[in-house]
Amino acid sequence: MKKFLYTGLLLVLFAACKETTVRYTTSSPEIDVTKALVKDYVDGNWQRWASHYADTAKISHNSVESITPKQLQASFQNDIPNYSNYHFSDENIFYEMIVDDKGDTWVYFWGTWIATLKDTNQTFSIPVHIALKFVNNLIVEEYGYYSRTEIDAAILENDALKNNITN
Repeated sequence: MKKFLYTGLLLVLFAACKETTVRYTTSSPEIDVTKALVKDYVDGNWQRWASHYADTAKISHNSVESITPKQLQASFQNDIPNYSNYHFSDENIFYEMIVDDKGDTWVYFWGTWIATLKDTNQTFSIPVHIALKFVNNLIVEEYGYYSRTEIDAAILENDALKNNITN
C-alpha cells in the first residue's frame, strides 16, 4: 500500500512539474513584430515592412488565392496615392497570440483603418482583422479580412468624374 501511495505521489509531483506551453498571450515577440509591421505600413517604410515576412510567405486578403509580400506591397503602394492620410485608430486595437493544437503560432490583429480620400476629403473607417502565422519570428502566412466596398466605390466615382471633366 505504501508503495502504491509513493508511486501515486511521485506521479502527481512529476505532473505538477511538467512544463506547459503558453497557449494564449497578449504580449510576445511575435506581437511586437506585428506591431512593427503595422507601423511600417502606416509609415510607408516598405523595406522594413517586407523584412517581417519569410521569403516564401503566402498572403490572402479577402481571397482564397494567395500572393507574395512583394505583390501585396505593390498593391498598397498603388492604392496609397488616393489618400491624403491613412492610419489605424489607437482606440479598440487588439493583438493576441495563440499556439494552436498543431503547435503553430498565430497572432491575431483587430483594428480600424481610417483613410481620407485626397480628392474628395471623404473619410472612411474600415474594421480590419489580420491573422499571421509565424515561424522563427517571421510571417509565413497571412489572412486579412476587411470590406473596401465603400471606399472603392468612392474612388471609382471620383475617377469617373475626373474623366468626364477632362474629356
